[in-house]
Amino acid sequence: MNDIEQSILDHIRGVAAASQVKVERDTGLLETGLLDSINLVGLIQFLEERFAIRIPDSDIGADLFESPATLISYVEKRLGRAAAPARAVTA
Repeated sequence: MNDIEQSILDHIRGVAAASQVKVERDTGLLETGLLDSINLVGLIQFLEERFAIRIPDSDIGADLFESPATLISYVEKRLGRAAAPARAVTA
């Protein structure tokens, strides 16, 4: 797990601490109700401050906040980092 992924998951898990939702890379953020309007604004602020990026209004939509994985991918692209390759499973 890289620092981008860890930071985003940690932040979302902190927001979700009072809920019964277990947050993983593929957890639905909107469908589980983890992100209400207040949490959404807080998450945008966190991403912009933590990663020194600006998220334009045109990028803000349900598809961006689908899951932690979509946020991780977005931040990696904005920072010019390639997404981490999938790990091979060996038997």
